[in-house]
Amino acid sequence: MNQNISYKLILNSVGALAAITVVWWIISTALTTQEAAICKGRYPVSTRLSLTSADGQPASLSELQARFGSSEWGLLNNARVLPPVAGSKEPVLAVTLGKGTGSGYLVEQERGGVGLVWRPTDLLEAQPRAACLSYRLLLPKDLKFSNGGTLPGLSIGTRFDPRGDAIVGDGAVARLGWNREGLIFVSLQFATSEGWKNPLAFPAKKPWPLGRWIDVEQEIILNDVGKKNGVVRLWVDQALMGETEKAGLRGDPSLAMSGMIADVNFGNITNTAEAELETEIRLSSFVMRWQ
Repeated sequence: MNQNISYKLILNSVGALAAITVVWWIISTALTTQEAAICKGRYPVSTRLSLTSADGQPASLSELQARFGSSEWGLLNNARVLPPVAGSKEPVLAVTLGKGTGSGYLVEQERGGVGLVWRPTDLLEAQPRAACLSYRLLLPKDLKFSNGGTLPGLSIGTRFDPRGDAIVGDGAVARLGWNREGLIFVSLQFATSEGWKNPLAFPAKKPWPLGRWIDVEQEIILNDVGKKNGVVRLWVDQALMGETEKAGLRGDPSLAMSGMIADVNFGNITNTAEAELETEIRLSSFVMRWQ
């Protein structure tokens, strides 16, 4: 009889342990969000903004200017196309941010760096809801962060003009950047009835790596109209730096992903930061993916 009781106790204990394990797994699964994989492996269609000319040599600045047309600023004065670096077959775009220059949103501030708008024809024809931007980046190891700076990011809407009038409904841009501590972030620029707004998509978490080439990937999935369920994500060297799944990026269903706005400068639309020293930032070719 004692033996039967022992067996029953063992069976009950095993059953209780199994039940606890199942409950723990359910709670753990509910509380844990699986981290999204980098976007370039999830998007079926792509195009590249190459820095190479037709003969396989580094493109001239005039060639690049022709590819952007009137949508570029500072390319001829503040950029160079360099031969491929070790471990790469692609040329490099070196951008100079002169001492004392900034974003130039204030009339009295000298604008530094470059401003490029890339809207691939195939992407515009597809009018995709989601896009992924990939490029490589080298920030100098002695970078003086000042009060912040701006890097290339994805754009929404073909009529969106980041330096024009603030027209509600024309689109938005989600630029990468750094703050005064050198922390990574993505900031949004969009128009409201009160003018331009420039909030963070998500809080900065880690500093930008300096003095070495890094892989950058940015993803945007547009929200359903009337809902704040848009997605903005950023990876650096395949590690997720931050994300939001509650972005309201459009109020018009006709708005779609439109390409890239590549401002490279100190400061932004609400920040008048200036370069403390002449600074050179290097970038690889850009790859755009969409679906």
